Amino acid sequence: MHNRAIALAALTQAVYLVDAIARKGLADAEDSRALIESIFIKSEEYTSPADIYGSLNQLRTGIRVSREILVGRAIPQSKILMSYCAGLLTIEQRLNKDSALRGRLAEGMIRIDKQRHYFGSASHPSVIAAIADLYGETISTMKPRIIVRGKTEHLSQSENTRRVRTLLMAGLRAAHIWRNNGGGHLTLLFRRKGLLRELDQLQDSTSRI
Repeated sequence: MHNRAIALAALTQAVYLVDAIARKGLADAEDSRALIESIFIKSEEYTSPADIYGSLNQLRTGIRVSREILVGRAIPQSKILMSYCAGLLTIEQRLNKDSALRGRLAEGMIRIDKQRHYFGSASHPSVIAAIADLYGETISTMKPRIIVRGKTEHLSQSENTRRVRTLLMAGLRAAHIWRNNGGGHLTLLFRRKGLLRELDQLQDSTSRI
């Protein structure tokens, strides 16, 4: 359950940032960086989901927002955030059954990882653009597509579109971690109290950092 709570926080943070870009054209740089870097972490390079994101402190926003949604607190955009999360969980589930598409995705990430090393940062504009293009060539071809809603003035900017797609890719990674640790669509419904307890503990941990 501890690992599921971390994965849920990462997934929620990803869609929270997507929504922020779509509505305001802005997203916290540090919150984004931790998620984008997680895309490149290989399964053999970590022992706990927390390792993927550097520290729990990097998921502080996701922990807070996840907790607020689960306790039923009225927060702006909660319905759209839950919709994005559900869409990513469904896509990840279908991707897991499509070995050909997973192969294309893996090949693309190997190529982009070389760019990351060349530019020295996962957040370099060229790396972001490459991830966004790969998302468009692979994940965007799947059903159901994630329809991001926001202001046209922000979503019409190519830089914002690339950031949104990259964060959705990071959200997909979090969805994969969620499923690998026994999470499913119904977990949020039937294990809500257990997840809340874990999120409370995670929140306490980050407040002491």
